[in-house]
Amino acid sequence: MHLYEQGAIMSSMESSCLPATTESIAKAQEAKDASESISILYRVLQDPSSSAEALRTKELAITNLTNYLTKENRAEELRNLLTQLRPFFSLIPKAKTAKLSVESSMLLPR
Repeated sequence: MHLYEQGAIMSSMESSCLPATTESIAKAQEAKDASESISILYRVLQDPSSSAEALRTKELAITNLTNYLTKENRAEELRNLLTQLRPFFSLIPKAKTAKLSVESSMLLPR
């Protein structure tokens, strides 16, 4: 297998979703650096599951992801994340949506 093919396979593996479980969140927290943690958390958010447990885990992933993006000074990516999450916000109670949105927006530079 050529290096190019290996890279394509790795790239597709990295973009696949991870289950929205506490194990996936732990994996993100144990990652070797912030970029890897961010990548893992994005993959957790791609999980199509909408069970109560998955939604709670995704809420935690969003909180952790916004914290990592803030620490890494990735404000534009944080703005984009909030925009991309609009469909998810329709799945959770409005109070939780407001809490996540307010917490995230407070992290954006003014």
